Amino acid sequence: MKTRLVTIIIIGCLAAAAGAIPAYGDEVSSEQQKRYYLDCINAEIDNNSCKVALLGSRSRNLQTYGTNAGRKAVFLSQNREALVQEMMVLNVSMRPHAVHKYLLQRFSLEPSMQAAK
Repeated sequence: MKTRLVTIIIIGCLAAAAGAIPAYGDEVSSEQQKRYYLDCINAEIDNNSCKVALLGSRSRNLQTYGTNAGRKAVFLSQNREALVQEMMVLNVSMRPHAVHKYLLQRFSLEPSMQAAK
């Protein structure tokens, strides 16, 4: 009985240690982080550029959506490097939704974009 208990405890400790190993794994280099942020920004630019075609729509709401998407694409294109540097300094999580959220917040804080609305 004691042998079984000791074996179970040892297996539990090894499992816990094996689960903790990935947390101490590879650190992401700044070059990989920069590349990831640039790829996300380029994807956002492509996504918003496609929506500019909505300007030709008959719907006023879709036209407004296309206009905002165009402004966002221009903003991201013009400020790509500065945005990457800001995200690196703030250490924004390398997850698509985190980068998307940061870019939306940053776009909404831009004074020149507020005046255009």
